Amino acid sequence: MQNYKKLIGSISIVTASYAASRLLGFFREILLAKWTGVSSATDTLDLAFIIPDFLFYLSAGGYLAITLIPLMSSKSDEDLNNYFLSLLYGLSLVFILFSLIVFLFRYKLSEVLNVESPSFFIEVFTPIIFSQIFFFVGAILMSYQYLKENFLYASFAPLVYNGTIIFFGWINSSSAESTVKGFALGTLVGSIIGHLIIQIIGASRSGLKFSFVPPRLIYLKEYLFISLPLIVGQSIAVIDEQLFRIFGSMLTVGSVATFRYARRIALLPVGIIAQAIGVASYPLLAKLFKSNHIEELVLLIRKQLSYLFLFNGAVMIFCLANAESIISIIYERGAFNSTNTIDVTSIFSIIVFAILPWSMNQILSRSYYVQKKFWFPVLSGTAIAVLTTLFLIVSNNKNAQTYSLIITLSLFVYSIYLLSNLKIKNLKILNLSLVKDVTKSCIILLLSYFLSELLIFESVYIQLTTSLITIAGLTFTFLVLLKFEYINITKRN
Repeated sequence: MQNYKKLIGSISIVTASYAASRLLGFFREILLAKWTGVSSATDTLDLAFIIPDFLFYLSAGGYLAITLIPLMSSKSDEDLNNYFLSLLYGLSLVFILFSLIVFLFRYKLSEVLNVESPSFFIEVFTPIIFSQIFFFVGAILMSYQYLKENFLYASFAPLVYNGTIIFFGWINSSSAESTVKGFALGTLVGSIIGHLIIQIIGASRSGLKFSFVPPRLIYLKEYLFISLPLIVGQSIAVIDEQLFRIFGSMLTVGSVATFRYARRIALLPVGIIAQAIGVASYPLLAKLFKSNHIEELVLLIRKQLSYLFLFNGAVMIFCLANAESIISIIYERGAFNSTNTIDVTSIFSIIVFAILPWSMNQILSRSYYVQKKFWFPVLSGTAIAVLTTLFLIVSNNKNAQTYSLIITLSLFVYSIYLLSNLKIKNLKILNLSLVKDVTKSCIILLLSYFLSELLIFESVYIQLTTSLITIAGLTFTFLVLLKFEYINITKRN
């Protein structure tokens, strides 16, 4: 019980942080749409992130807490400080070198991506590629804080980052091109302040004593060994956005931006709820596994999956039933017109289904990683990513809608495959009770959608409010009536 109380406290902090961060990032996208619309400048901003994002994931930077926490957990308090500093300095030097090498090939990259204006692309790309250095260093520093179950300073990073991007975009919002340049510069400044300076303070407050410790090759080898699956394997859950950026760049101008705007809204509930739960619960999952509390660990995973499927599924239904109204209210102003609304809605109505696999994967992947089983989820995800790429290549209908559908379906395949194979010491996560909970959730979601479609009002705001109340009321009612195994919202005898 004490573990759950502590977990709820951690989840509350991280959820509040992620909610604020996602909302601020959401506001950033609204301003980007207002200042640049669906344009080649917006496409360039997305294309400039392809290699930096890939480099970050190639270094396992996106999984640093996942890879480092098990390593650090095995160290004594006396050895932990020097061990961590040695890794911090060694990995930072490696990543600085990688970033410099990529920067040297910036002109070649602009040719490969076939950008409309190479000079403009390079102006945007340069601050973005160097910002990844500070993201990487910050991720290492955050992993130390997570180990100590201190989430406060890490929670400031995305807030500062998004706030800085908005500020630099605003002061340069005279044209679409200058806005994008401002966003790129804000990315660099925000990463330095939010992901480096603040995280140095946070790590210090968490007990880290900074001093010069020479990087040790043995520690780097240990890290590379455990993170190798994440380095060599690029799962579909990681590169789904990169796939559309690459293939979308071959379509009409604005296709990449259209996908970007749709995806940002769909990711909002994932970032606020699912990712927060995954980040906050991971240290506890690691402790339960290490202490051999397998039944408690399995129960926790099943509960998380059940809650996420139903509640983020309800968000998905709300977005699906009100897709055009949501896009119009959020984006339609300034350079973003009614035609753009229709284009983004057509993509959003497909991408919104990805809320479910995105959410589930936050728990499923960590359930493998906590056991130090890195190869299976990564290799299976990589195999699905390769198949997805082939489907995108041979697709007869080469348009944004088809590409979105293929990528979304691949995310479902990946999550279902992970869930069906997930075991904790031979105890399968997917049991009959979990299947029953998911089935009941699907019934609730279908009824919610059909009922929302029947309720039609002239006022958009009344429509949205009625739809929200209907879905929430129906979900709560059936939760009580159907008696879920892993979702408990009422006291039972």
